[in-house]
Amino acid sequence: MRWKKEYNNGIPLIDTQHQQLFRFSDELQTAISSGLKQATLKELLVNVQQYTVRHFIVEEKIMAECKYPWLDEQLEAHAHFKNRFNEIFDDFNENGLTPPLVNALKNELVDWISNHITGIDQKFGDYYQEYQSQNASSDT
Repeated sequence: MRWKKEYNNGIPLIDTQHQQLFRFSDELQTAISSGLKQATLKELLVNVQQYTVRHFIVEEKIMAECKYPWLDEQLEAHAHFKNRFNEIFDDFNENGLTPPLVNALKNELVDWISNHITGIDQKFGDYYQEYQSQNASSDT
């Protein structure tokens, strides 16, 4: 999946982080096409794991600050992704590079991008823009 302008949610830091997650998915596709190696997959797994943890912290902080009413839904989705990703990472550490593991990782990343970033994160972006607009008009 490629990043498109319509995926922006209007929060530059979050948009930049989301674009990086798209790049990770592209890196995985490229690595698969060129003959995925165990070291490459391990590096990608570590990068995605570390990056998503940092991203979720930032995103959840912004959501809490603006009293986002669907924060619990986001927290649950983030926890599910982290847990699922940890399962994939554990599988990799136990069994190494296997076709089911690669498919699971690819499916999780694609699902996350298509259902979360371009789905419920867009809902947050709309809310955040409205929140910012209301706060800007109340400051004047």
